[in-house]
Amino acid sequence: MSIELQRCARGRLRHSYPVAAHDIEVRVLAVNSAEELTAILRAVVVGIREAEPSCRKIVYAVGWNEAQHGTISALATVAAAEAANFRYVVDVDIADAELGLLVAEPAWVTAVDIDLGDVLGS
Repeated sequence: MSIELQRCARGRLRHSYPVAAHDIEVRVLAVNSAEELTAILRAVVVGIREAEPSCRKIVYAVGWNEAQHGTISALATVAAAEAANFRYVVDVDIADAELGLLVAEPAWVTAVDIDLGDVLGS
């Protein structure tokens, strides 16, 4: 098993969505099961959040046209990532693949202030 981390702004995803400077793509290579992938992704998210507190998105890309890691289907891979608290966001095309992007975001990014009585300009 190996894990690759790359800033999205410098990697293969740089033109695929509105990338922020601190977004990080996680690539996990050679896992044996969806359960192992879930455990790895959970641990990686914790490590990235500790090392890079300004990271808004941790991105995990699933290739739709091939089995993941040799044995895990794309849908099982998505389910494994979702079990690690990633959420599916969008499909993108890059030069050599069609990918589904899943993200893990910290609470400070996803928090919403639902004060509907406070309208700007009123």
